[in-house]
Amino acid sequence: MKKLFYVISALFVLLWTAISNVSYAASSGLCCQLRSDSLAVRGTRPKATGAYDLTGVEPYPFDSLSPRQQKAYLRAQRRDSIRANKNFWISPFAGPSYTPEASLGIGGAVLASFRMNRKDTLSQRSFLPVGFNISLNGTMMVAGAGTFFFNANRFRIYVNYSYRNEPSHYYGKGFATIEKTAKGDLTTKFHKENVVFNPRLVWEVKPRFYAGGIVDINYSRSWNINPVMAADPYKIRFRDKYTNIGLGALLQYDTRDDVATPNKGMLLGWSGKVYGRYLGGSYNYQLIDMEYRQYRPLWMRAILAWTVRTQIGFGDIPFTELPSFGSPSDLRGYLMGKYRDRSMAYSIVEYRHMFGTMSDYRRGSLLSKLGVVGWVGVGTIGDNPSEWTRWKLNYGVGVRVQIQPRKNFRFDIGKAQGTKGVQFYLNMTEAF
Repeated sequence: MKKLFYVISALFVLLWTAISNVSYAASSGLCCQLRSDSLAVRGTRPKATGAYDLTGVEPYPFDSLSPRQQKAYLRAQRRDSIRANKNFWISPFAGPSYTPEASLGIGGAVLASFRMNRKDTLSQRSFLPVGFNISLNGTMMVAGAGTFFFNANRFRIYVNYSYRNEPSHYYGKGFATIEKTAKGDLTTKFHKENVVFNPRLVWEVKPRFYAGGIVDINYSRSWNINPVMAADPYKIRFRDKYTNIGLGALLQYDTRDDVATPNKGMLLGWSGKVYGRYLGGSYNYQLIDMEYRQYRPLWMRAILAWTVRTQIGFGDIPFTELPSFGSPSDLRGYLMGKYRDRSMAYSIVEYRHMFGTMSDYRRGSLLSKLGVVGWVGVGTIGDNPSEWTRWKLNYGVGVRVQIQPRKNFRFDIGKAQGTKGVQFYLNMTEAF
């Protein structure tokens, strides 16, 4: 109960901070005129689907609003007119934090969105979140994942980066070892330091088809290794400190209307990476990653999203780099890195619903910036895909708060099959 109290308190503080930074930025075509005679509705309002598509959605008749609502509407339009022409937009928040791995602490994030070229109105707004966390169990973390758009969306740079110094747990490789290893200071716990820098550059070679290259640099150091881990037959194949450097290729078919918070469309992706001593790394291995995502608008402000992803590895893959699930971006509810092996697969179906109507969203009401989600998923691991015979169930619910147009703060509660209690997650943008 005490843990739940801390988590609810942290959620309240973060939600309050996020709401205080919330402001809906209307598109430039909706921001230019502030006169009440330009707000009249002509004809009936078409019904829009999805959570963010404003196509054909008229605002409420200006005269139907109360004096207080009229004043708030004009103030929002004036503010959004400024922001529509603003190249750089920052939304910070901070407060108590909690994650399954890091326990209670102090965390925060800064979400920056911007245009790489102000004259390029066809490209999506680039975004880069920067999150940090310092917790009671000794965790120190700085991480983020952003996307930069250039040349009318024809060129993109995806980037993941992180620095983590934290207590961690290693249960072994494969279901047989993992599920017979009890969590404890003398069985699974160790301390690790990890640095990751992973940019991916893609070009639009044909409409909706992208191709490009990958660079992956990661450094890992482990210490305070427990006796069981020190004797683990897979772990002892690798040093306690190493650097991995990989190069690869990436192919995508992407029809999503927005990368950060899609309303509709799909993503098909394939990537292959090779790591080796010949590139300056410590070990020779390869990783293949395949992913499918789909987003379908349902009824008023509701979206059904689903994804299927697999990673398959070959060679001498260090234990910290083995394919796994349990991150804030996949099967939320499992401890990060508990289930790891040479190959991994998972699938998630997620229902997303933002409150209010599309007209509420257009005029920037507070209710329209709040939403809920629910998901169910399954995942598996194996030395190779032929061993994908055992699947772990996962499900959960979450709350969303929009802090910038189509940029959400999220709080998720996930449940893992066969474990007691639930896990809590505080993050920026959607899981997938």
